[in-house]
Amino acid sequence: MNRQSMNKALLGVLTLSLFGMASCVDNDYDLSKDIDMSVTVGGDDLSIPASDTKDITLEKIFDLEEGSAVQANSEGDYSLLQKGTGTETKVKVDEVSIDGSDITSDADESQFNFEVSMPGVLKAQIEAQSTVRLDKSDLTKELTTLSFAKINMPATVAVSVTSQKMVTLEKGFGITFPSYYTISIDDSRYSLEGTSRIVFNESVSLSAQKPLEIPLNVTGIDFAAMKKEKNKGWMEPGHLMIEDPVQVEGTASIEGTEAMSLTIITQFKVGRIEMQEITGTVNPDIDLTISPITIENLPDFLKDETVRIDMTDPRIYLKVSNSSPVKVDFGGVLKAYKGGAEIATVEVGGADAPVQIPGNVEEYVICLHRQQGEVADADESVTVANLNELIRVIPDEIRMDNIEANATKDEVILTLGKEYNVKTDYKIDAPLQFNEGTTIVYKDAFDGWNGDLNDLYIKELVVSMDATNTIPLGMDMTVEAVDAEGNVLEEVSAKVSEQIQAGTPEAPSVTSLHITLNAANPEAFRKLDGLKYSVAARSSAATAGQVLNKEQHLRLDKMVIKVKGGVTVDLN
Repeated sequence: MNRQSMNKALLGVLTLSLFGMASCVDNDYDLSKDIDMSVTVGGDDLSIPASDTKDITLEKIFDLEEGSAVQANSEGDYSLLQKGTGTETKVKVDEVSIDGSDITSDADESQFNFEVSMPGVLKAQIEAQSTVRLDKSDLTKELTTLSFAKINMPATVAVSVTSQKMVTLEKGFGITFPSYYTISIDDSRYSLEGTSRIVFNESVSLSAQKPLEIPLNVTGIDFAAMKKEKNKGWMEPGHLMIEDPVQVEGTASIEGTEAMSLTIITQFKVGRIEMQEITGTVNPDIDLTISPITIENLPDFLKDETVRIDMTDPRIYLKVSNSSPVKVDFGGVLKAYKGGAEIATVEVGGADAPVQIPGNVEEYVICLHRQQGEVADADESVTVANLNELIRVIPDEIRMDNIEANATKDEVILTLGKEYNVKTDYKIDAPLQFNEGTTIVYKDAFDGWNGDLNDLYIKELVVSMDATNTIPLGMDMTVEAVDAEGNVLEEVSAKVSEQIQAGTPEAPSVTSLHITLNAANPEAFRKLDGLKYSVAARSSAATAGQVLNKEQHLRLDKMVIKVKGGVTVDLN
């Protein structure tokens, strides 16, 4: 950058000096034999003006490749940005299906006295009860509590008599189920009164040879009401108890002239129970996994082993879709790896403060970030105060291990046996805004000087300049002299006078900078090919939180090169 200016200036001064000296030489002498051809030019202090630099913007310094992990947004602000493909998890609560063979039914056999009601007709008031019972404890334990269920429970109410003569159950005869049942029936002879009582729309006859069977379906059971009334229902995960009576009542008649007694048999028979949609709490097996975040294509200035980052508000976004109604609490441990070794761990969520994925969402964005408060582009913001530990040293990979994912205890409406999907995508978006304690190292070299310096004897070289800085990072520069092979010249010392002060576009800093090279043996400079330098950029409390922007820059101007003690030239 300054090399060409310095060399041209030096050579120009030397050419003028040597031209003046050559005009006085007697050509009869062999200069290589008779005269010492070493000439010192410049006296005690030779100053050579050098060209100023153009603005060295962060965009030029970073020199980001396409696909770099650091990118500038539309406003030029830099972020560490990495996206990844999410994973998909199936969530399902197994069906509850109970065969009729597991359900017992108590038949009611009762004698009723038929009395003469009118000439030739005997009548009796019928009241009977049949009870179904179930006690099954090997059902799905993923259903923890049950308030209501839409079910398919085909059943039959059977009524028979011992008489060979026809018995008539008269219009208005009723069959009453528990109030927590919802019944459906498809027979015009009967209608529903409310949700749990069947009423005869007309008189129906039966006999010993022709018993009456009324098919129906129980389509819903209010298990919360069952629990309250009978202390039965879903007793605990996997355990269902039912003890439900069905009552028949009404007037029955038979032809006759004298009172008689008849046995009437009633039975409520259940074919099977299939739960379809339930209202309750569930605890399905949720095998939530999040693919590792691979950080690739880092710019050179973030790869150095000495780089330490303390970002103001790094962010990890989880974009979630959850087709199930189940809210999911999850937590885990974020682990950072570099070169295959674990370098940092950060706990996220957990039993005391879980991260929650809501149910029935197509796209829900959760932002894990360092600071308090809400993030504008997230549906939920979760503070993880030590999140920066993951990227204090930029890792190769970030994984979430030890994930615990559980359904909340909120009641949901869910279809049993149906597979729901929970899918997570992710990205890291860490704006390059740094707290105190951040160090970024940038390295480069000036070289190619040897062809111009190998005939010169220089004791001390000083490069002075003003460094105007709008980048919100202070900069410590260290310099080493190198030869044409890039090896450090130990005999040439290099010292930088000042730290380049941090600045901002609104308030640039100006630092007077001096780089001094010297050597005890002037011949050491004959091997000099350039300078290898390292700039350690550090954030301070004064500039914490400032975002790095591609237009922020460093400018080196008012540059002057001073050769202390003059320049000695060997003309041989």
